[in-house]
Amino acid sequence: MKVVVFSCDLYSWLVPIFLHFYEKNWPDNPYQTECVTETKEIKGMTTFCAGKLQWTDRMIKYLNSRNDETFLLLAIDYIIEKKVDTNRVKMAESLCKNNIGCVRLHAHDQLWSRFLFDSNIKDFKEYPLNERYSVSLQASFWQKEFLFEFLKEGETCWQTESQGSGRIHNSKKKVIWTDTEILSYWPGGLMKRKRVNERIAKWVKENW
Repeated sequence: MKVVVFSCDLYSWLVPIFLHFYEKNWPDNPYQTECVTETKEIKGMTTFCAGKLQWTDRMIKYLNSRNDETFLLLAIDYIIEKKVDTNRVKMAESLCKNNIGCVRLHAHDQLWSRFLFDSNIKDFKEYPLNERYSVSLQASFWQKEFLFEFLKEGETCWQTESQGSGRIHNSKKKVIWTDTEILSYWPGGLMKRKRVNERIAKWVKENW
């Protein structure tokens, strides 16, 4: 099992910021961490340079190069803001098997609560596959075979969330979301619509 952080050449300047808080707030991280990007080697991280490809093409290329069956996927602009409880992360990882294809670690907000229903797993709710964002690229554990059910060549990450959700309506796998935060980071990311989120940038400066 690996932590896979997705980046791109354009946002490579975010890597030192991400890494600072990632290492500061998860000092006992037991997993190997890799960064999937385009052409630039990332100092301080094991880097997989997939080339100048769309987001899904880079992900597919990376997944096909690895034997791991489960991955924790993170985005480079999600800055971890609180200490990570490794035991709770490992518990979530243990759930990502058999018919549970995805375990989301970021607590849901009120907007999506109306769709969630009982999963029969303490502190987790199931998210229906026939609603928007059944594919959510917030921090989550994923089974590789479930990822391949909705990945389509040539798509951006935003297209994958919106259109990929429609491609897994009939999947036999389940998606579950945590009720209580396991991995806490600033929602929306440091970059929003190609602009720096000034509120998060201010927090980064104050907590460096």
